[in-house]
Amino acid sequence: MSRHGDISSSADTVGVCVFQYPMPRLHTTEEVFENAKKICDIVKGVKTGLPGMDLIVFPEYSTMGIMYDRQEMFDTACQIPGDLTDMFGAACKEAGVWGVFSLTGEQHEEHPKKNPYNTLVLINDQGEIVQKYRKILPWTPVEGWSPG
Repeated sequence: MSRHGDISSSADTVGVCVFQYPMPRLHTTEEVFENAKKICDIVKGVKTGLPGMDLIVFPEYSTMGIMYDRQEMFDTACQIPGDLTDMFGAACKEAGVWGVFSLTGEQHEEHPKKNPYNTLVLINDQGEIVQKYRKILPWTPVEGWSPG
């Protein structure tokens, strides 16, 4: 049963939180990891405040921001699975929620010869990546990502 102000969930419904997170402007891998830690803290904090939440969704660019500098794009590109998805997985497992996270900078298979992908991952409440989506039509010329 839902409490006042809580997100409702039950056996046949899903309690969803779409979190409005501002797009950061980051330049280094260290800054990306500091921001990812903030996102992990939000996952756990929102679940504490809204115990009926089953899924939390973060917007595109929330983890890494948009990289206008080509070298920064390559320098901050990550692997999936990797350290960032491990952090998000641990937060989801600890909070007992599923999460959708934006990784605008997944290393291309031919890294560093080709631009990274703009990727979303779905992580379950056990901390496992269950789905990965690479943006198919990046908004060129503003977004420099490889099409997924």
